[in-house]
Amino acid sequence: MNYSFEVTVGLLKNSWTKPKAINNISIDMLFRCRFLHGINEFNDIPFSEDFIEFYRISNGAYLFEDVIYGQWGLILLDLYFIEVKTQEFMHDYRDDFIFGDYIIGEFLGDNDLLLLRLDETKEDYGSIIVANRMDSREEWKKVERNFRNFIVNFAFNEGQKYWE
Repeated sequence: MNYSFEVTVGLLKNSWTKPKAINNISIDMLFRCRFLHGINEFNDIPFSEDFIEFYRISNGAYLFEDVIYGQWGLILLDLYFIEVKTQEFMHDYRDDFIFGDYIIGEFLGDNDLLLLRLDETKEDYGSIIVANRMDSREEWKKVERNFRNFIVNFAFNEGQKYWE
């Protein structure tokens, strides 16, 4: 699977701009995807190429957001809030933080954060980790080896946590 983000975002916009139910989750909830304007400046953070490709299209997004209760979905943070949330994470979770951790998203309705590894000297550069704020780092889940695979699989699974 090597879909371009233009194709993936286009499909999500076409199918999920208007809120609708996901039967596997709940028929009482409605979900949608929203995308922000893309950007071209990425500061001095060594983002992976696939991350940059997505953010040129959309500087953050709301994926499969529960528009009724606000208890489901993923917020991909814009670049400003990536820096803010990463700084907060460094301060609040200093025992679990390691160089190269960047908080790029928050799951609605629970304590999970989406973490992108950006230490270019490590094998896990570009990988995606789901970090629960209540758990130690050893319990966090490495869910994908790169951002592209995560977005494609999250979209394919209609916002469900396919790694659980």
